[in-house]
Amino acid sequence: MRPLLLLDFDGPLNPYRSRETPPGYVRHEIVEGERTWEVRINPQHGVELKALAGTFDLVWATSWEHGANRLLSPLLGLPSDLPTILWPDRTPVRRGSWKTPYVADWVGNRPFVWIDDDVDSDDVRFFRRDHQLVHQVDPRTGLTATDFAAIRAWADGKSFADKEIPPHP
Repeated sequence: MRPLLLLDFDGPLNPYRSRETPPGYVRHEIVEGERTWEVRINPQHGVELKALAGTFDLVWATSWEHGANRLLSPLLGLPSDLPTILWPDRTPVRRGSWKTPYVADWVGNRPFVWIDDDVDSDDVRFFRRDHQLVHQVDPRTGLTATDFAAIRAWADGKSFADKEIPPHP
């Protein structure tokens, strides 16, 4: 069973909290209908993610929902048909990320790495099993070489083929 790599966009792939465009990033203006967004994308991230697609099934876990495939995948050189987690309710919760219950339902018992800037120790504890990794990314820097190394190290330490994964408690 291949693990999932759940991708948030704003924060990990678009360092929206950075005051300036970080080195390696390129500013893009996205226009769809009457909406315009300015994003910063590092082309190397697309290269890294495509390489990780040899190990992981890539999944959008971003509030851009299906717009990620239309608007963001082309900028990163990713396929425009990645599975997408939908968020029926974005109401803030008292502890952890509002995304956590939806991620839990979507992934079931599959192994995964979830990269997001809006996760905390409550989310890490919720997904505390050894085949699940919640990886927080600084929204001022976006994904770094250290983050990609941590994702690869997690995958290298796992063997998912023919592995029975028990249900979530």
